[in-house]
Amino acid sequence: MEGIKIFSDSTCDLPIEEVNRMNIGIIPLTINFGEEVYKEGIDITTKEILEIVKKTGELPKTASPSPAEFYAAFEPYVEKGDTIIYIGLSSKLSSTVANAMIAKNMFDNNENIHIIDSLNLCGAIGGLVRNTYNLLEEGRSVEDTIAEIEKVLHHYKLFFTMDKLDYLYKGGRCSGMQFILGSTFGVKPIIEMTTEGLDVWKKTRGKKKAIEMMLEEAERDKDRIYNDEIHVAAITGSEKELEGIKEQLTKRTGITKFHEYSVGCTIASHCGDGTVGFGYFLKEN
Repeated sequence: MEGIKIFSDSTCDLPIEEVNRMNIGIIPLTINFGEEVYKEGIDITTKEILEIVKKTGELPKTASPSPAEFYAAFEPYVEKGDTIIYIGLSSKLSSTVANAMIAKNMFDNNENIHIIDSLNLCGAIGGLVRNTYNLLEEGRSVEDTIAEIEKVLHHYKLFFTMDKLDYLYKGGRCSGMQFILGSTFGVKPIIEMTTEGLDVWKKTRGKKKAIEMMLEEAERDKDRIYNDEIHVAAITGSEKELEGIKEQLTKRTGITKFHEYSVGCTIASHCGDGTVGFGYFLKEN
C-alpha cells in the first residue's frame, strides 16, 4: 500500500493497536472545559472527562480540527505525491469534514486528496477505515476502494442507549419533560444514527428493555449483515454489560466476529457514562 495514506479523526475510536497496525493518521478533535483546552485521546481520556463532569456538573464543549490542522497533517504526504484518503465524522454532526475539504482546496495539487463523509460516528467510521485498508491491501485500486466505501456507508445501522439522560439534557438534546420522565420512570431512548444525523429510534422503560429491542433488530437483520461482523462500543465502566450484549448477538445472529471500541471523549461528552451500543453495515437489498 505504498504511496497511500489513510486518515481519520479521533471519533473513529479505533484501538491504538489497530491504528498502529494500519498506520492510520488520526487528527484529534478538541475538548474544552472553560479555559482548558485538550486534544482528544492525547491530553485527556474519556474517564477523566466523566470525572470532571461529575465534579463540576458542567459539560465540555467539543470542536472540530481546524483547516490549518488538516493542512499540516496532509502536507508531508502531498509533497511526496502520495494519495490521501480521509474518512471523517458525519457532516450532520460536525464541521470536521467541511474543514478537511477546506484544507484540501488550499493545495494547488489536490486531485489525490479524497475526503469521505462517513455520515456516521464511532464504530462505523472505524469500520470504514478498516475496510478501506483491507480493500487496498487486497490490491483494489483507490478508485474502486472509494466507490465501495461510499456505497456501504449509506447502509449502516447504529443503536445505543445510556444509564441516565443527564448529558443529553445538559447538552440540550432532550427536553425538560423527557428528562423528568426518564429520571422518574426510567424511560430510556434508543438513539440511532442515520444519514441525516442522530435521532430517537424508540423509547422504552428501562435500559434492559432498550437493549433487548436493539438485539431484536439485529436478529431481524442477521442475514443481511455485511462481512458477518458487528461493531460494539461502550464507555469505560460498561465493559461487563457489553460482554453480555456480545453473547446475545452471537446467540441471535450466529455472528462471532466483533470489533470492539471504547467510546472516545467527543461522543462521551454528549452521552455520558453507561452508554453502550452496536452497529453493522448491511448488504445491499
